[in-house]
Amino acid sequence: MRDQNAVRVDAQESPTFVDTSVKRKSVVNSVRSSVAKPKLNVSMLLRKWHQRVGLFAFVFMGWLGFSGVLLNQSVSLGLDAIRVDSTALMSLYGLHTQVPENGYRSGSHWLVTTTENTVLDDIALAQHIPSPLGFVDIKNAFGETLYVATSDKLTLLSPEGVVIEEQSGFMLPVGHIRNLGLIERGGSSHLALQGENTYITEDGLTWNELNNSDDVSWSRLVDLTDEAISDVEPFAHPTVALEQVLIDLHSGRLFGLIGSTVINIVGIAAVFLSITGIWMTWRTGRMRNARSKK
Repeated sequence: MRDQNAVRVDAQESPTFVDTSVKRKSVVNSVRSSVAKPKLNVSMLLRKWHQRVGLFAFVFMGWLGFSGVLLNQSVSLGLDAIRVDSTALMSLYGLHTQVPENGYRSGSHWLVTTTENTVLDDIALAQHIPSPLGFVDIKNAFGETLYVATSDKLTLLSPEGVVIEEQSGFMLPVGHIRNLGLIERGGSSHLALQGENTYITEDGLTWNELNNSDDVSWSRLVDLTDEAISDVEPFAHPTVALEQVLIDLHSGRLFGLIGSTVINIVGIAAVFLSITGIWMTWRTGRMRNARSKK
């Protein structure tokens, strides 16, 4: 009995131990619950995003403004007349050098038309003659004259490729040129012009109707020789007007879908900057007025 009572007394007198970690957690939780969550500051958030978007759009907006000024002044600056022939740039446009396989030959001269040039032997004419129908070299008492025909015009050239005269309309005996040829009459070379009817001339001014055109050697396209191809090749490189390059850079189209997408994003960024800038200005003015009233 005494032993049992002693055990009971010891149990009553022994101190109780409480886990301190539980107390700390409860205190921290109570402190956290007592601290209110900070409110979202819309003004600060917009200011940060305004700065970020502004840094992104800075370079692009500067280029758009600069290129826009150049495009507005392109004619006065002569940008529409400047041709760019960079190989890398032409590859972005999908343009590559294409040397024609055929051309016109008369006497000792070649006439070849590329995409952008008309080449006489190894000289590019100052004036491009697109889609020629024929080419004839006439040598007679009046000298040597080269004739190039299109559907509505006859161009007279010197052997060096200088334009002597251009004839069209009432100056020609036909309204629509179909072919150009050479015929020998009386020991002299004559130019034959075929339209509604066939006419010949010795000096390029006086025309006589030809009833029988069987003896006319009509101008035809022939395959170029290797020497002619080497002469034409330097003038067959594609070019693009500098004004067009600026337009495509300004719109982003030069780089395809990626370029257009970037420019679209820059446009959206500009709208965002405008809206946030107006909102922040209005917000700042409102706060100043509120402070001044106090």
